[in-house]
Amino acid sequence: MGCLVNMFKIVLGIFLILIMLVVGYKLVFDPYRPESPNSCWSHKSAELDSKQNEPSIDNISYDVPMQTGQTHDYIMANTFQKQFVRMELDPELEKGLVFVIKAFKTVFGQDFSPTITSAHDSFNTHDKWSPHRWGRAVDIGLADLPLKEKRRIVKFLKATMPDYFTIRWENQGIQTEHLHLQYRQ
Repeated sequence: MGCLVNMFKIVLGIFLILIMLVVGYKLVFDPYRPESPNSCWSHKSAELDSKQNEPSIDNISYDVPMQTGQTHDYIMANTFQKQFVRMELDPELEKGLVFVIKAFKTVFGQDFSPTITSAHDSFNTHDKWSPHRWGRAVDIGLADLPLKEKRRIVKFLKATMPDYFTIRWENQGIQTEHLHLQYRQ
């Protein structure tokens, strides 16, 4: 009986080592990580990897003009921003974000300030065609809010936001849970 138990432990150990090797390989060669050899951000030029009809990465400007004015000031005064979040947003997205902030204040009270966890800052976490790179998307953290209120705010925003905005409730139930607001041209 003891021999069978030891044999089981050895097989289980080998199995776990194989899993660790596979996971390690995927972490090193993941094409979405900038430091990966297969990454589109690696030393290879963008023209070599790009599809024929897609623009070259060299021709794309991710710069958004620095925003000023009442809309931008309202957003900055009525939200918290996670560290390293750059609030250089498309003016149309800013208008939608003001509506979202007011909706949060309606549901949670005037003293509530939503936390923006990602905006025009996500060059290392989003793919190269992400609307975050152009300042056309923001993520608002939901992880610390009651489930009933999350459902209420998401349902309200989906029903009332214009069609050129996308509202998605992403990463539900985990610490990075957020509301994704995106402006579509």
